[in-house]
Amino acid sequence: MKICMLSSVHSANDIRIVEKEARSLSEAGHEVTVVARPPRPGDAGRIEFKLVELPPVARWKRPWVMGHAATALARAAKADVVQFHDPELIPFALLLKRQRCKVIYDVHEDVPADIHSKRWIWPWMRPLVSRGMELAERAAARRFDAIVAATPAIAERFHAYGADVTLVRNTVRLDEFIEPTATTKRRRQAVYVGRTSFDRGLVEMVEACSAVRLPLVLAGTIGREEQAWLETSSADVSYRGLLGRGDIATLLNESLIGLNLLLPEPNYLLSLPTKLFEYMAAGLPVVTSDLPKSREIVEAAGCGVVVSLRDRKSLLDCLSALADDPGQAIGLGLAGRAAVARYFNWQHDAAELNRLYAGLASPEADR
Repeated sequence: MKICMLSSVHSANDIRIVEKEARSLSEAGHEVTVVARPPRPGDAGRIEFKLVELPPVARWKRPWVMGHAATALARAAKADVVQFHDPELIPFALLLKRQRCKVIYDVHEDVPADIHSKRWIWPWMRPLVSRGMELAERAAARRFDAIVAATPAIAERFHAYGADVTLVRNTVRLDEFIEPTATTKRRRQAVYVGRTSFDRGLVEMVEACSAVRLPLVLAGTIGREEQAWLETSSADVSYRGLLGRGDIATLLNESLIGLNLLLPEPNYLLSLPTKLFEYMAAGLPVVTSDLPKSREIVEAAGCGVVVSLRDRKSLLDCLSALADDPGQAIGLGLAGRAAVARYFNWQHDAAELNRLYAGLASPEADR
């Protein structure tokens, strides 16, 4: 089967789109083309890439200009199935459906909830835009051949719309991480990987680690405001920038504590943070804010500590206790690794994705 992974927003080295989904489908024998923005990954394997390379445009023009260009490249790929990854591509995806192409909507985020956190949208407009996005997704969902949902909460929402939904979580490939042991050497440092922003707990992480004299390492993208704030801090913080998968695994394998102090923004409440699974795979104990899904995972696995960001003393106490007792930290980390091996690894979710495509390839799917 010829498959096109289509995005006008994500880059061609996106972890979910390329490293997980496209690679897994390619390994299963499908011909996979990725249409996305630069840059492309260094090791593309058998995947073909078509890059959407256009000069910058105004924010209000971007969905139309980028969507039109990306969809033209998708048509040129002559795929049997197009799996698109951005809500702004819904109108273009509906046009692809009219041209007898099978179309899958891969929903990474709870978009209506996420809109409430968009600072570039005027506050009074956010409820209206959120409601409009919910109605657009509801109207389009049943017209697509399938919905791929990144979290159970997203899956439940699209089930309620009457859509055909497959849950494919952002879990981890275990082979990216060296299996930790009780004797694995760890540096006395906390680590955070992912997009670094104020709503993801940047201030809370820096101030808490500074208070207990625990070095903090950040890796991933960062906004200009956050970068400027960080440069004014006198805390022991090292910002490594955007790292490749191998460097992320190395950083996690050598650190002692993984931080997941996301604020209670609407889109985060029921999210499954990928960093959570990466910390667990690397054998790191997790210190997480008390968001419902994060709490559920960490407490069920017995792999860390759940704290309220309103209780600063508890946060400082747990960081200090783990930093000063590496044996306890490693024990919690090993419990997390075991939970990932049992349930939170990409092997399970790749099987769900392959099962979906096997169903689309069957003769019954065309009736």
